[in-house]
Amino acid sequence: MQNFAKYSAKNSITELKNRHAVNQNMALQLLSSDIKWLLSTASQLRDLGHGRTITYSRKVFLAITSLCSDRCAYCGYRKEPEEGGGYIGEEEVIKLIQAGRSLGCTEALIMAGERPESKYVQARAFLRKKGVNSTVGYAYHIAELTLNYGLIPHINMGVLSANEMKKLKEVSASIGLMLESTSLKLLEPGGVHHFSPSKNPRLRTRMMEIAGKLRIPFTTGIILGIGERPKDIIDSIFVIKRLNEKFGHVQEVIIQPFRPEKGTPMEKAQGPSPEMVQRVIAVARIVLGPNMNIQSPPNLVPDCKSIVDAGANDLGGISPLTKDYVNQDYPWPGIEALCQECHHSGFILKNRLPIYPEFASREGFMSGRIMALLNRRGN
Repeated sequence: MQNFAKYSAKNSITELKNRHAVNQNMALQLLSSDIKWLLSTASQLRDLGHGRTITYSRKVFLAITSLCSDRCAYCGYRKEPEEGGGYIGEEEVIKLIQAGRSLGCTEALIMAGERPESKYVQARAFLRKKGVNSTVGYAYHIAELTLNYGLIPHINMGVLSANEMKKLKEVSASIGLMLESTSLKLLEPGGVHHFSPSKNPRLRTRMMEIAGKLRIPFTTGIILGIGERPKDIIDSIFVIKRLNEKFGHVQEVIIQPFRPEKGTPMEKAQGPSPEMVQRVIAVARIVLGPNMNIQSPPNLVPDCKSIVDAGANDLGGISPLTKDYVNQDYPWPGIEALCQECHHSGFILKNRLPIYPEFASREGFMSGRIMALLNRRGN
């Protein structure tokens, strides 16, 4: 094992620019290496790939249903029908889209629980009334609405089949699915995913692989503090790395810390420390290389500076209109405040689209409908 901490900054960058320079054992040791060296190295790599620009996506969050067939111990998003769980209608969607456009939003994040129609008679009744047989079908309809009003959809609604992803690619710029963790122990009794079969990492890895074959710009990532071990963190990062090296379709990787939500089984659990979050962001940067877009949500960390200092280059989707339905106890910071934070740290904060420029220009990664909208927008 090489002692990375003994490298000079110049030699570190030269060595670590090579994405094959760090194997999993090395990365695990880096996770507990000198924090000053780790953050400095990751930041230099980020600057090498992205300069001094930090990006975010100004979005409208369209939570089309909070019903979900999974039951994760940390989730504050899902609701039972008697708790108000249901679907959002087209009229409300249109109102949100129009309000979002007036506030400069460019993205419509379309999100749903995992296949609620497999569990709830209320879901099946709603979908039947809308003339579709699945939540995926309804998401397609909602995505068409957002395109008609000039917003660009990004879709995240659990594990999808190849045919479903092919269909959704027609009306969305990108698709997302968090890997969360490669740890199978989280599925065992007492684990956070025991009642969530779709969180099996093998299913999620398979979907990511199919998305690569279909040339779909893909967002994925890991969640910290849900019972995983340091080795699981590194394994998860390397799974993402290998899939991206094979297909080149991973456009961003999210490092998301668990934060407790009221009313959940984990409401009194402690999330990862700010330093641990920084360490994982930095190691992800070193492993995934200077060009990967690495994101961490600014409403789940102490401040934007901690993300930037660790080597991230993106703050994810932020809405001036709708709340973060996934982390409802943690409101997004104001965009102007984030601009100031970035400026004070020597960075420019820039709005981006839900598809990154490097994917928008790659043949086969966008449908004709998305391309037409981008052309109309002059992007």
